[in-house]
Amino acid sequence: MRLPSRRGFTLIELLVVIAIIAVLIALLLPAVQAAREAARRAQCVNNLKQLAMAAHNYHSAQNILPANLYLHPQYSTASYVWNNASWIVFLLPQMEQQSLFNAVNFSFMWGANNVGWASTAALGHQNSTVRQSVLSTLICPSDPSPAIDTTNADEIGSSLAAGTSYVGNVGDNCLACNPPANAVQLCAAQGYLCRGSQLGDPAGGQATVPPPPPTGSGIFWRECPGVPFGQITDGTSNTFMAGEQIMKVTLWNAWVEANQSVGSTAIPLNYLAPGRSIAGAGSTVVATGASDVGNWPAWYSFRSMHPSGGNFAMCDGSVKFVKSSISMPTYQALSTRSGGEIISSDSY
Repeated sequence: MRLPSRRGFTLIELLVVIAIIAVLIALLLPAVQAAREAARRAQCVNNLKQLAMAAHNYHSAQNILPANLYLHPQYSTASYVWNNASWIVFLLPQMEQQSLFNAVNFSFMWGANNVGWASTAALGHQNSTVRQSVLSTLICPSDPSPAIDTTNADEIGSSLAAGTSYVGNVGDNCLACNPPANAVQLCAAQGYLCRGSQLGDPAGGQATVPPPPPTGSGIFWRECPGVPFGQITDGTSNTFMAGEQIMKVTLWNAWVEANQSVGSTAIPLNYLAPGRSIAGAGSTVVATGASDVGNWPAWYSFRSMHPSGGNFAMCDGSVKFVKSSISMPTYQALSTRSGGEIISSDSY
């Protein structure tokens, strides 16, 4: 008896099936990637929320937000200790990091780089363990930068330091120019309005102990003595407390150091200097691919790997997503604590 023959797949049929599967994968992949990004963005929101809540708990105990101390060591005295500690360092106990805070030796700085300073007594690697401690709540999951690198400045220099994806809000203080204190003018180098003094530094320099009053218009700047909520007259729901950065884009990203944990709105959100683009985790020259990390006025600001904008913690503890297309007047108004601007809820 002759058995019936069994017909197999032809090559054309197999190719058709493979093509259909490929099309389905191509259709589903964007949805999968969008779901993953949504999860990463939600985690980023939670990280900023935890930072904001820690700041609120600190204010409840101290009646002021934490200082951000960046003072030249030659102005240190027995009663005015200088450590260059960031606002994040002072929040450690409120972030369930009491043991890490206890490990900080506030008689020393964060590294041994002299950088030409007159006094070097407080330089060394006594705080290297804390400096290299990676805190997951300070890392945005969408930021592909290495958590520890040697791209630092000030006393840390080329030593290893753990970074932060979140930096405090300086305000609209200038980067590439230095007008008089509280004067707002157009910065010719960058093409945007900004406020003096540069970086929120004291108008009269650092000639006294303690130094002269600073000029920062936001919440944390590199010589910030601490801002009480009573000074945020624009409203805590309308004022940035902190926002995102891409760690590898910046030269300064160590979370322990006061000058490396803040950003200005003198340039737009996700700003790139002309002829430059963000490729992965770095600001690069389009033509040559050379690193742009040495150009600090181009990145001492806020930027995010989330599509179309970035997350910001507001001073009331909420977290809001701000689009990259936000107008500069609105963006800068959200960064000042007492500018008197009126901002509608649909303007960003």
